Amino acid sequence: MSNSVFNLNEAVKPYFALVIFIVSLFLICVKIKNINIGRAGYSLIGATLMVMFGIVPPKEIGSVVNWDTIILLMSMMMLSNYMEKANIWGLASNVLLYKCKTPFVFLIRVCIISAVMSSVLTNDTVCVTLTPIVIKACETTSLPYFPYLMAVATSANIGSASLPVGNPQNMIIATAGGLEFLNFFKVSVVSSFLGVLLNSVLLYFYFKKNLSKFEITVDLTKQISLKSLTKNNSRNEKEIKQENSLNYNKLTQENSIQNNDSINNNNTNSNNNNNDNSEDIITGSYNIDNNSSNIIIISTPTLYSEDNEDRLLDVDINDQNSSNNNNDGKFNQYNKNNFFENLKNPKFYLEILKKLIEIRVSIILFLILVGFFVGLHMGFTVLFGVSILMMIEHNNDIGEIIKSVDWELLLFFSGLFVLVDGFDRQFAKEAWTVLEPFVPLDDKNINIFKVFIFSIMVLVLSNVLGNVPLVLSLSPRLLDANVPNFTWLLLAFVSTVAGNLTLVGSVANLIVAEKAKAHHVIGFLEYLKFGVPSTILVVLIGVPIVVLMSSI
Repeated sequence: MSNSVFNLNEAVKPYFALVIFIVSLFLICVKIKNINIGRAGYSLIGATLMVMFGIVPPKEIGSVVNWDTIILLMSMMMLSNYMEKANIWGLASNVLLYKCKTPFVFLIRVCIISAVMSSVLTNDTVCVTLTPIVIKACETTSLPYFPYLMAVATSANIGSASLPVGNPQNMIIATAGGLEFLNFFKVSVVSSFLGVLLNSVLLYFYFKKNLSKFEITVDLTKQISLKSLTKNNSRNEKEIKQENSLNYNKLTQENSIQNNDSINNNNTNSNNNNNDNSEDIITGSYNIDNNSSNIIIISTPTLYSEDNEDRLLDVDINDQNSSNNNNDGKFNQYNKNNFFENLKNPKFYLEILKKLIEIRVSIILFLILVGFFVGLHMGFTVLFGVSILMMIEHNNDIGEIIKSVDWELLLFFSGLFVLVDGFDRQFAKEAWTVLEPFVPLDDKNINIFKVFIFSIMVLVLSNVLGNVPLVLSLSPRLLDANVPNFTWLLLAFVSTVAGNLTLVGSVANLIVAEKAKAHHVIGFLEYLKFGVPSTILVVLIGVPIVVLMSSI
């Protein structure tokens, strides 16, 4: 029995592969009016055609897809959902807004929070969640939106370069290249840190004249509650939901509140909300593929509802400290007694256990990072941590966690693996013949010219093809050439920072622009004026650091 549907002549296979690859990549990168198939759909169609015409044998599909990357992506989405439920954004908001006295302090804090959070939660997730907080702060203080929106987007991109889990291309590079987490971290965290620092300084001087006209005269932590933030942004969120054709009503029903007592106590409030035409808000993940900007986001959707007080943003910042103090009451009573007497009291251990359970997500995250540093498999290490959290929360329906996985994104990547492999089988030699002279292949005698040209090529192609397709296309050839680690790390850093070059260079940029459009429409040229010099300077300072740190 044939392994393919159509048996093409070997002489014509390259032409079919070339047409399928180019057309699929074009449809993935470009939005066509009135066609809502989306990136995942185009990726799947292209992959299917590659198999149908015998370009990629069906029996080899399992080996073509990089399952390490798929598992890491899936498990990180689940972990991100647990982190959001643990109110990590409430803590981040406190740090961002607490005693923020000047526009410049606020600008630097936005840069730091965006960069640090992106290294763990991915840049797309951070832009989805942090942008509304920044917009509300600017609205409250009458600060201009654009400087802070640029700070969110550019810092998120650069910050995500510091860890293998910061963005999709880093995950692909780390798994395909077999890079150890510690080695990746050692090199990338330095270049990323300096990049964020330089970008923050550039933001300061670029917007200094504009921001010097403003001042912050209110206590933002008192003026802004995350709970009211979700209400005030409901209209904008509704527009986004309509544009992206998301079935919010279905998701709302599937994510019903688990505490029946809470439902009964809040029936009256729910009825009032319905009369006011208020509705639940979903924040955390958008697939803006269908009707908007061809965006596929790695992040975790989280349901925000008036009735669900346990959610991330449905918490008043001002109430957090008092709430924590109340929770500490029972535990503190044991501190008044003799320590050794406490050890004899079984309830003392029970309270300790309760405290550990309360911070379970932080503990698991710490253990996962330890696993990364000692060299454990990244994907299964995260999945093991998620499994522990599932068992601890065994009384809760894990359906919400399963739904937090962006299955459309995983399908997109799976199809892209097959699509790129089909092209690679037919044109590997030709494409590599053109690229190989400019790829740094020797870590003993590093050719500065090659490093420079390779960086420029990655910078440009990442904005033309997209950083993920570029990385997928280069990975097989880099593996065959047995390139040193610094080449992989160079590819990771430059392809990530390249997202800051133009407004459409990064999904994170488009997310910020989409969520802010009701307050400030970011123009392509407006972004370009800062994006180009910032990206070039960050690459110029970061690339030598990558090369230098790789040799240590």
